[in-house]
Amino acid sequence: MATEMGTAWAIAALLLSLRVGPVLVLAPPFSQIRVPVRVRLCLALALAACFAAPVANAVPHAAYGNGGALLLSALSELALGLAIAFAFQAAFASLSFAGRVLDVQAGFGLAMVIDPGSRSQAPLFGTILTLAAGVVFFAAGGHLEVLQLIAVSIELVPVGHVQILGSPQSFIAYFSVVMGVGLGAIAAAMVALFLIDLTIAFLSRALPQMNALMLGLQVKAIAALIVMALSAGLLAPVVLRLTRMALEFVPSMD
Repeated sequence: MATEMGTAWAIAALLLSLRVGPVLVLAPPFSQIRVPVRVRLCLALALAACFAAPVANAVPHAAYGNGGALLLSALSELALGLAIAFAFQAAFASLSFAGRVLDVQAGFGLAMVIDPGSRSQAPLFGTILTLAAGVVFFAAGGHLEVLQLIAVSIELVPVGHVQILGSPQSFIAYFSVVMGVGLGAIAAAMVALFLIDLTIAFLSRALPQMNALMLGLQVKAIAALIVMALSAGLLAPVVLRLTRMALEFVPSMD
């Protein structure tokens, strides 16, 4: 009896690690933290072991001796974990996309910076927005709500019983909505830079000898920094809304 219970707990823990692992390894802001992958995997296994204790009996009995059923359950759990990671990836990607749009509009798109988390080239404002969003996320207790989300997902979709993760339309609709919300963080700067572009266009018509390109780059770069500093208060509400949408995405999947 004890051996059977231990086997059920071990299988449940391993299956749940496939649900928790993608969130800690792939989903921002956890992926932005400079933590070795093996440490994240150990943390995922530890959290999965804690979550598996009360739900070990929910593992399908077919998974004990049937390798095919166990493989199918593992793939289903991994797919659900990737779906949760996708929710946060899309939320933070919207801020990176908004920063890239602002970089191009302000002239900062001529240079790139190195993202300390992914060690890859990233837009200047996009990196600033995503790093600031990570600070807001942890300050607002988002990491605790992620743990609560995982616990709720275990109640809604028991371990080993994942069947359907939702239609593609739900993923597309969620992605489109978060992209629109992410642009709200730079809305004031976009409007200001657009008005500056119109002003420089009228000046170039009135003064053909004026170097509109050089003047526009300098003015827009300074204006972007000033307007983003003045509108920094818009970032926190946008991040909180994106976090809430990401947390509500998985339970809302049919």
